[in-house]
Amino acid sequence: MLERCRKLVNKSLLLAVIGGFICGVVLLTAIRFALTDDKSIHRHANFALYINGKRDEFKSFTFYEEVASCSGDAAEDPRTRTHLHDNVNNLVHVHDSAATWGHLFANLGYALGNDVLSTDDGVFVDDTGGKNLTFYLNGKEVEGLANHTINSEDAALISYGDQDEAAIQAQYEAITRNAGEYNTQPDPAACSGSKSLTFTERFKKSFGLD
Repeated sequence: MLERCRKLVNKSLLLAVIGGFICGVVLLTAIRFALTDDKSIHRHANFALYINGKRDEFKSFTFYEEVASCSGDAAEDPRTRTHLHDNVNNLVHVHDSAATWGHLFANLGYALGNDVLSTDDGVFVDDTGGKNLTFYLNGKEVEGLANHTINSEDAALISYGDQDEAAIQAQYEAITRNAGEYNTQPDPAACSGSKSLTFTERFKKSFGLD
């Protein structure tokens, strides 16, 4: 009888140890899963560029990036940070939390500063020949945009010329606001970061299996 009791006790202890181990594994898995951060960045903003009252339509295919510019390393290819896609000339795609408007213009082959703008049509300097470089961001005039981070659903205007305030305000109001709509959709070019991690992807990422 005593031996039988001893076996039952040993069996109970073994089951308790196994049960504790399983509970520990489950708890650890749950914690790692909960703490795994989906750091993919994919947000959108809208903008327009006017030179002497004429909007730059960015018609050349060279202004638009393909999937390859979404999945690379920003250190190796800065175009992964922020770019345009699919001939939509008012919509900025952002894949780096620190991407600025200056980065965007550099990726387009332009140069943007607080007092100077360089495009395919030439170099335009603020306060030259009665013409000025004006910046609007989310309805407010700002001194410059180059160092501003591109935030989700921003609306930015860069305008050079001799237009009065009313004309510049009209240019700003004409910007298409579709960034919010694109924020709810997968990237049309299937860029990385266009959607949240699936359960399986999150699980693999939790344990370094991806």
